[in-house]
Amino acid sequence: MLDIACGCGYGSDRLAELNPDKTIIGVDIDPAAIAFAQAHYQRPNLRYHCADAESFSSEERFHNIVSLETIEHLPRPQQLIANCAELLAEGGQIIASVPITPTLDGNPHHLHDFSVRSFFALFHPHALRPDDRFEQVQWWQFKGLFRSNPTRQHRSEGVGNAVLAYYVQHPQYLLKRLASMLRYGFSNRYLTCRFRTAR
Repeated sequence: MLDIACGCGYGSDRLAELNPDKTIIGVDIDPAAIAFAQAHYQRPNLRYHCADAESFSSEERFHNIVSLETIEHLPRPQQLIANCAELLAEGGQIIASVPITPTLDGNPHHLHDFSVRSFFALFHPHALRPDDRFEQVQWWQFKGLFRSNPTRQHRSEGVGNAVLAYYVQHPQYLLKRLASMLRYGFSNRYLTCRFRTAR
């Protein structure tokens, strides 16, 4: 199993714990994250590599590839999916997730917004079709939204200031946010889906 963009290794460790009969490989581009993973999450069936997710190569082919909350951070998401398709064993599956509500206004690390359609379109050229899916709903927290506090108590504190600054630079994006609010209310939505080769 391949955990692509594994971060500090928590998810890779859970995969290894739940699948003791399988080898889990965690890959991340950040040397500090990989060092943390190696120091804090070790199991006999788990190993890590520091590499770029878009170009990671392996002689092995993987029956399961997991990439959660990654695609929206990458400059070339199509390249990541193409690489994952290349690494996938015949009959294997890719489990991936993205936010499907606007996020560029609230998260400076996100480079792309996705809809369900544009998310699925990344996999279509590789004959990978969506199978099981589920949606996570994250309701907005308004407490401290415009607070300037370096010791934040939760992730939404101070986000309002960044969002307003984003709208000053990108006023048309406010329309996208309003349309999302009309459809989904005061929430962010994340879609996780399993993709398999079309039969």
